[in-house]
Amino acid sequence: MKNLDHLKDALYHPNPKIRRRAIEDLSAEGEAAVPILVTALRDEFPDIRQMTATALGKIAHPGAVQFLIPILGDAEADVRRDVMRALKRIGPTATEQLMNALNHTNRGVRAASAFLLGDIGEPRALPLLVEALIDQSDHVRKQAAIALGKLEDPAAIPALIDALSDPSYAVQEAVSDALKQIGAPAVKALIKAINDYDWVRRMNAAIALGHSGADEAVQSLMEALTDPQEMVRQAAVESLGMLANPRAVSVLINMLKDHVPTVRALTAHALGQIGEPAAIPSLIEAAQDPSHDVRSYVALALGEIQDRRAVIALVQLLHDRNDDVRAQAAFSLGKTRSKEASQELIRLLRDNDLQVRGYAISALGEIGEPGAVSPLLTFLQGADEALAELAASALVKIGAPAEAALRPYTRHSDTTVRERAVGVLKQITPSGEKREATVPRTGGVMDTLRKVTGGLKKKD
Repeated sequence: MKNLDHLKDALYHPNPKIRRRAIEDLSAEGEAAVPILVTALRDEFPDIRQMTATALGKIAHPGAVQFLIPILGDAEADVRRDVMRALKRIGPTATEQLMNALNHTNRGVRAASAFLLGDIGEPRALPLLVEALIDQSDHVRKQAAIALGKLEDPAAIPALIDALSDPSYAVQEAVSDALKQIGAPAVKALIKAINDYDWVRRMNAAIALGHSGADEAVQSLMEALTDPQEMVRQAAVESLGMLANPRAVSVLINMLKDHVPTVRALTAHALGQIGEPAAIPSLIEAAQDPSHDVRSYVALALGEIQDRRAVIALVQLLHDRNDDVRAQAAFSLGKTRSKEASQELIRLLRDNDLQVRGYAISALGEIGEPGAVSPLLTFLQGADEALAELAASALVKIGAPAEAALRPYTRHSDTTVRERAVGVLKQITPSGEKREATVPRTGGVMDTLRKVTGGLKKKD
């Protein structure tokens, strides 16, 4: 007892180092130390409050719960995190007070309590969490939705469907995710909601159906393509792409004529995801769309469908007036690995746009075009580090035809060029076979393209 009294006094010492040491010692004293430790949860130093929460979590005595819960609203995120960990360690014995805390005056306490109840998996909390879906704080509503998703109880479906029209986008996302976690029981309700009077609810129902993976949603999503609200049509198009059911191809082809460019662009993307050759003629026609976003997505889609007609159309898109379209066409041609595109891609190495040149280099590597070795060597000795790395990766993939041409560069007067050439040759086996290319310092070809050229907007 003497020791506890001494440590209690130390918690009020003006020197924070002494207070920290006292908390460390008290954590070893077990449940007898809890009434003393909880006083340090109000210390002026955040790290001391953290230490206290950790110590109480280690002891895991239910008596600490009532003191820990108010600290869920602490101004410091690290303190809140450690308090949550402590309450989780205390576990089921904390749930009753956590449920009561859903009515706390502090929104941070309410939000954290909702999160913890979901994490603990307390089924008795379901009606209280449903009620929290209409809390005045969007953060509380979001955490309530997340918790309901973790509980996976179909009884929450009606309330979650209502919450699809929440004014906060973050809450809408959390609600959609929760319905996805509940799974099959939610699909029927979502299909019904896609005809709701509220367009936001219709849109989010369409999004959630795409994530559900349920083929039974295809018909309702196809019907939603005629919705007067463009955001609903966009959601339906994207979800049909995710479900990738060939039944949707014919109605999606019609959507390539939608008056909203974004809908047309997402339709092209969806057709690429489905990958049916029947869509190629319509996609080729859409390659003339006045919107460069649509043409970019057409290029993306054509790269997903392995068909010679797609290759011919992509080669034509290499001449597009828009940089993003040319870059996407080059990237897609790399995916097709068609040598038919090689000469046009080599021509593209002289493009004015850095991004376009980068994707052309990458595509020639994917194709394994021997005729590209000489121009790629030009990039290997160039000043642009990103393009040099992409050229090195492409030369490795080309393999044997690049080996002889590379050897003189191992004696180049420039140290950097020599190192690049040696690095490429080390990745080509003695037999001249190509290995999987590795690009130093960047983590890969696509990583280099994204980091240095900015990548393809919205598409890669």
